Amino acid sequence: MKVVGVIAGVVIVLILIFLGYYGLFAKITIEEKSLDSFRMVYQKHVGEYKGVGPVMDAIYTDLRDNYSISATKGFGVYYDNPREVPKEKCRSIAGCILENAEPGRIDELKEKYFVREYPASSVITAEFPFKGTLSIIIGIFKVYPKLGKYIKEKGYESRPMFEIYDTPAKKTVYGMSTNLDVELFDSFLEKQVEAVIEEETEGLDTAEVMEEE
Repeated sequence: MKVVGVIAGVVIVLILIFLGYYGLFAKITIEEKSLDSFRMVYQKHVGEYKGVGPVMDAIYTDLRDNYSISATKGFGVYYDNPREVPKEKCRSIAGCILENAEPGRIDELKEKYFVREYPASSVITAEFPFKGTLSIIIGIFKVYPKLGKYIKEKGYESRPMFEIYDTPAKKTVYGMSTNLDVELFDSFLEKQVEAVIEEETEGLDTAEVMEEE
């Protein structure tokens, strides 16, 4: 029995070390700061948020292979609380952040995708280390409860949440812009494009795909 206990203890320790590597014990610090504007190329998505990853992957790959654009950051904006809205009706937008695209390329992208600027804003935010898909899953369960509690305690009006997947910095930035109108977020959904990426439930997250490059 002592041997079994020792083995069980070792297994538990190894599991904790494994999860710790992906951020299980990372400290969550909520901050209020300024976020610089950034240009988004994206598609709309309606359905479970786990289907957002394949949308980002498809755009990232398309930018790289067909437009010679190397994106290093992905993003998602999540409109609905899946605890309050049926999962199949949850709205989001997802894609890549364009940092050094030529104007001509941007015009080409507009023929296929939504291309908009996310304005500079005041944000409530927290960062979480990114070391793989498991980091994103752990981050969701660790960060959002604290963000939600902070937003409620400070009396901020609820707005869509954003996530920025920063591959070079190996982190995910979670947050909410406090001074942007809800109408602005609604406008991100308005333009129609010829091709809409179908919801998928399998695939790697954009940040993971980029990390493999």
